[in-house]
Amino acid sequence: MNRTTKRSFVLTVLILGNLSGITQNMDAMVDNSAESWSIAELRYYPSKKFRFGIEQQLRFNDNISTFDRTFTELNGRFSFLKNFNFGLTYRYMFINDHTGNTQGFEKHYRWDYYISQKIKVSQFEIQNRIKYQNRKEIRDPSIRCICETRNYWRLKSGVKYKIKNWKYDPYFSSEIFLPTNKREKQLNNRYRLAIGTDIKISKRQKLRVRYMFEREIKSWNPEANSIFQIKYMYAIKKKKKKE
Repeated sequence: MNRTTKRSFVLTVLILGNLSGITQNMDAMVDNSAESWSIAELRYYPSKKFRFGIEQQLRFNDNISTFDRTFTELNGRFSFLKNFNFGLTYRYMFINDHTGNTQGFEKHYRWDYYISQKIKVSQFEIQNRIKYQNRKEIRDPSIRCICETRNYWRLKSGVKYKIKNWKYDPYFSSEIFLPTNKREKQLNNRYRLAIGTDIKISKRQKLRVRYMFEREIKSWNPEANSIFQIKYMYAIKKKKKKE
């Protein structure tokens, strides 16, 4: 195990360990709910270093009884050095605001960028990622008000265990969200734990199934969500020209 691999492994252990301690602090008056995420993504690989994608997602909340949001996402990723990736993402969202005096559909956009690293240690595949995201509400310029903004740093570590002669390799990840904008005082730190697997349908098609648990980190009435995700992916790779 080289020095870079050791550092990545230690970072993964630290993030997973800290979140394990957080989950033991289960405060009273937890606001529990459940969500469903249905996703379809088309990926294009023009070369080994580049990947581009377009994704459509549909979400329901309030124990999977109420339409929450839908969005279209454009993303790109560039691989550099040996195990590192740099990515950019843009989302255009329609969010259903069904609480309070003013209700209806809101338009938001979100962009983010990230750096990730993937390493292999024996039968383990470890990935660490640092992401910064910015989400802002789109309103009529004639309306003089402060638009909602949500800025987060997101630190994530994931582990996949490859089992010989087994198609459904288990995956586990932990992620922590750290808000940066001081004006939005209602934003709280939160964490997300995930477990699941990828199911290969064919050479180009794959199905991703995840269960995620997300919870705010605060002392009173934190929101906690169980999230059920299913994602269909179709990949197109550019064929190499024959000499």
